Amino acid sequence: MRKIKLPLLLSALFLSGLGPVFAAAPVYDYLSELTEIPAFDVAVSSPAAVETEDRGYDNPPCVPSQAILPGKTFSPVVSDERRMRAINDLLARIAVCKPMPYSNDGNVHSKPHAGLPKKPAGYYLEYTLIVPNRPTGAKPEPVVIGGVTYMTGAVLSARGAERLMIGNHREVYYTPDHYTTFIYLAIVR
Repeated sequence: MRKIKLPLLLSALFLSGLGPVFAAAPVYDYLSELTEIPAFDVAVSSPAAVETEDRGYDNPPCVPSQAILPGKTFSPVVSDERRMRAINDLLARIAVCKPMPYSNDGNVHSKPHAGLPKKPAGYYLEYTLIVPNRPTGAKPEPVVIGGVTYMTGAVLSARGAERLMIGNHREVYYTPDHYTTFIYLAIVR
């Protein structure tokens, strides 16, 4: 392959009319979600946008649901007052489509897990359950639901291990240990 000298290349570009395209190269903001290069009509995505595209699950628009508005209690009864409050607060936010703290909240949960009834794709949406006084680094702790003691997962990140899975905008499943155990919580009005 022959080496082409830079002055020769620039002269050829200028004579062909492509010189102005390369001469005034715009400054691109690679941290924005999407930047377009007008001369070539090519889209450049930021790392955040690529991460969103590659994660393999959808984040559908929120659908308000009165079926998951908090009630008096749950069946089985959640004996831990902190979790009871956290679950009710989260359900109240989900029911009226308030913004969630994490972009992962409200995503379609597509991986099948033992203990979670098999349903069609898009049936379950996942939400982070933030329990007060459970900072990153907190060890697993017991939680009693319906007289049965379950162990929560350790808090390895800001999101922790506890989640609510909402099925078809009306069924509530609590997982204390990041998808190993699922407990159906019927809302008692």
